[in-house]
Order: sequence, then structure tokens, then C-alpha cells
Amino acid sequence: MKNVMICLLILVIIFGGVGGYIYYQKYAEEKRVEEVKKGWYVEILEDYINVRSDSNSNAKELGQVKKGEVYKVLEVNLDNSAYFWYKIEYKNEDSAWIASYRTKPWVNDVNNPTDIAVPIIKFYEDTYKVVSIDDINYKHLEVIEDSVDYEITHIIYHELVPSQNKDQYWILYTITDGAGKSSSKLQRIEFEEIPDESEVVDFSKYNG
Repeated sequence: MKNVMICLLILVIIFGGVGGYIYYQKYAEEKRVEEVKKGWYVEILEDYINVRSDSNSNAKELGQVKKGEVYKVLEVNLDNSAYFWYKIEYKNEDSAWIASYRTKPWVNDVNNPTDIAVPIIKFYEDTYKVVSIDDINYKHLEVIEDSVDYEITHIIYHELVPSQNKDQYWILYTITDGAGKSSSKLQRIEFEEIPDESEVVDFSKYNG
């Protein structure tokens, strides 16, 4: 009986220690995020982004950052025409670099003092449904932009899907901010009243 009690005590200590460690880690992460959000930071939008030792795609890979995580930004490298390279505060307060595509950002850039952030459009339905082409609006979109000075435009694309012998329509949204930075996002669209061909563009001309 004594041995059983000792074993139970050991298990309690072990599990208590593990639980305490997990709680401490969660608390420490919450405090880190709270502090990070007081300044310039990025929130990861992709499932993952590779972390590198320098601001180029050939630099040593150090790990990955995951969707929803936030990191303090130390500086940004604008030399690459296709990507922004962010120097972030990484593990154990070491610095490392992550990239974000300029026209279709992989991160949400927040509190950037130089406003290089590209505006972002989000939607949560695979298909946008309207009665006619005249009923299109942007009420279903979420805009991530640090100013109210932006404009949204769209183009409707049409394609015939041979395998299904059916017409398919797509709407390409483009958001442009006051500084001229822009990004685009494509969504399937369905009409109750089929638009005239003069109002749409052949999907073969889409170059996204």
C-alpha cells in the first residue's frame, strides 16, 4: 500500500509539473503577443512561411512561422521587386527573416511606421451569388488596410468548363490604397441572370 501511495504521489508531481509548464508557456506566449502588438508587427496569413538567416531565398532555413502567429518587426528590406523581406524577432529574441509576396501578401503588416503594407481583401465564401451583374457590391468583403483611403474595383471573367459543359464566372477584386499599392483576389461568382458577353472578359486573358 505504501508503494502504491508513493507511485501515486510521483505521478501527481509529474503531471502537475507538466501541467504547470504548459500553463506557464501559454501565459508567457500571451504576454509576448500583448507586448508585440504595442509596436510594429506582422501576423502570418499563410499556413507557414520559411524563416531564413538573411533576406534572400537562398539563405539558410531556420524554421517556420505558422498561420495566426505574430512577430515583432525589426526592419524591412525593400530591395526585392517581388517580395518584402521582414526582419523579425524570432526564437529566444534572436532575429531572422521572412518574405511576403508584394501583390498577394503572406502577412498582415500592422503599425508599420513607413506604410509599405499592401492592402488585403478577404472573403469567406467560395462562391459569391448575385441576381445580375448590376447587383455586385463589396459588402461581403473584409478589407485589411491601415487607412480609409482605398478603392476596390472588379473584373468579371467567363470560361466554359469542357468537362462539365457549363459556364463558369469569376470575379477578380483589386484593392488600391492612396499610395498606389494594390493587391487582387479571385472568387467564383454565380448569376441568376447570365450577363451579356460584352460585360465580361474571356478567362484565357486572366494572368493571375
